[in-house]
Amino acid sequence: MSGDRRPVGGKRPAGRLGLAGAVLAVVGAVLVPHGGAEAGPVPGNDQPRAAGAWIPVDQAKWNAQLAAFRAMTPRTVPPNANRNAEFNATCTYSHSAPDDPIVLPGLPGASHMHSFIGNDRTNAHTTFDDLMRFTASSCQPVQDHSAYWVPTLYERDQPVQPKQVVVYYGSLLGDKSKTLPMPQGLRMVVGDATRQVPTPAGAVNQFYCAGGPLEGATRSRDGNWPVCDGGTLHFTMRFPECWDGQHLDSPDHKSHVAFGQGGRCTDQFPVPIPAVTFSISYPTGGSADGFRLASGLPSSMHGDVFAAWDEDALGHRVKDCVVQVVQCNTAGNF
Repeated sequence: MSGDRRPVGGKRPAGRLGLAGAVLAVVGAVLVPHGGAEAGPVPGNDQPRAAGAWIPVDQAKWNAQLAAFRAMTPRTVPPNANRNAEFNATCTYSHSAPDDPIVLPGLPGASHMHSFIGNDRTNAHTTFDDLMRFTASSCQPVQDHSAYWVPTLYERDQPVQPKQVVVYYGSLLGDKSKTLPMPQGLRMVVGDATRQVPTPAGAVNQFYCAGGPLEGATRSRDGNWPVCDGGTLHFTMRFPECWDGQHLDSPDHKSHVAFGQGGRCTDQFPVPIPAVTFSISYPTGGSADGFRLASGLPSSMHGDVFAAWDEDALGHRVKDCVVQVVQCNTAGNF
């Protein structure tokens, strides 16, 4: 997966999100079988939640979101449009904190250091209502109020913050016409912060070089990290595109969503939603000394999504771009 993935003018070359290159680079998610009881009474969106709970979707709000989406009239696709089902948010680094409002909600300082992208007010106490109330963000378009985060990368114990994170919303499913917007407040985690195994050259789900050799000219002294020759360090991770239709979160933050099987969503996870993909660019080529993540070895790389969009903007992008299989730019235009 060599080559720079950054879009030019808010748009990117057609046909690369979600195809073979993105799939090979994605962080693998270990999914736990779906199940479990609801976690007591359903509090409002703005109420604190205990970590490790099944969080049910508010069915009335979800039904209203669906009704508004289905009533939308898609825009006419120009004849020269790129036929790649995606839209994106183009982001820069926002801030850092040892917080995790999905895994450790309400516990400031309890996590390893994270690099936050998107909503500028994200912290351990953040709720969906907070994201919609405090909308300043390091992402464009301004209608994306979501919070995204990854463990902080360190080089010689100095933090290296992402230069750019393009958050793609697309589809790898065979029938993209059935894609629905994700429910407001959906949380997802992909990857495993506790995974601490070597990542030798050729391993899947690894950091790679763009603008230079895929694996880099050499590897770090411990063999885990590429040393880029004329390029910069990148990472790509993809989140599941099938939702159970019932929960905004689950105890492991994974069991309410799943990757499609054979190009379709299964009966257990019947709702097709856009597949979120992080394409992360770091402003470093690396060195023989290598790097470390706040969570440890590169195999512990993981990412979090806390979804919060202007509902109309999200719905139109899903209907115009994903359902119609058209590549849209950051502004949501063809």
